[in-house]
Amino acid sequence: MWRVARRPKWIGVLVACLAVAAAFALLGQWQLERSFDQAVVIERDTETPHPIEAVTAPQQPVSETLAGLVVTVEGSFVAGDFVTLTERLQHGEPGDWLVGHFLTTEGASLAVAVGWQADDKGFDSAADELVALGAIEIEGRYLPSDSPTQSEYEEGQRSALAVAELINEWSEVDGVYSGYVVSHTDLGVSASGMEAIDSPKPDSEFELNWLNIFYAIEWALFAVFAVYLWYRLVKDAWEREVELAELEAAGAGASAEAEANAETRANAAAGGAAHSPAVTSSGSRAASGAQEPLQRAPVE
Repeated sequence: MWRVARRPKWIGVLVACLAVAAAFALLGQWQLERSFDQAVVIERDTETPHPIEAVTAPQQPVSETLAGLVVTVEGSFVAGDFVTLTERLQHGEPGDWLVGHFLTTEGASLAVAVGWQADDKGFDSAADELVALGAIEIEGRYLPSDSPTQSEYEEGQRSALAVAELINEWSEVDGVYSGYVVSHTDLGVSASGMEAIDSPKPDSEFELNWLNIFYAIEWALFAVFAVYLWYRLVKDAWEREVELAELEAAGAGASAEAEANAETRANAAAGGAAHSPAVTSSGSRAASGAQEPLQRAPVE
């Protein structure tokens, strides 16, 4: 097939198809750029604090619009309901979180991540100090719960802040918030080296123009089809040539066979003509011999 493709005619067709494909590719790129240029940036105010009961309620899922929102909550920490989470990153460095059970003034339970430390030394005394604070107001970022499967229990690590797990460990549970709060409030605990947990503002979301993206995909498919069209035309031409060659070969073979048969018949006819006189002479003699007994002697 490539013998046919290297002919000047098909090379010219290939150049034309590649030019068309390039034009389609440029149109696709233009549509793709338009999809980003016309993207709608979704701005939402996450940094203005809202009372948690004004934006959500216990057992209510943490939606996309709610995740990352700064909230305020009033209540107190429950003694004995603190846990330590390991392998929590702070500016790229692993460390531990101190997480407490915060009971709101409405009686709902909320997990609060108090602070980060390179190790858990001093977490017990920090927990006692937090309980001793009594009723306080905490401001922090509200985030969705982690999955329990993120923890490496086989390696002795508990790194996921999974509210579903904490419910089974807390002593007093009524209504429970589905997410947790990363505290921004300086609670004044004296644990050595404890830092406020880094909880940056969520990235701005944007919505793409999917219609332009669909058009870009269409132009890309057209470009591929332009090259495929050249391949299909070359293959069809090659198949026609192969078929014609096979037909010519079959016709030549049939002519040769016919000539051979005619020659055979001619030779057979010539051989039969050479033997026919002898047969006629013998036949005449036999015929005359057979008639001799029928002749009568003349009467005297």
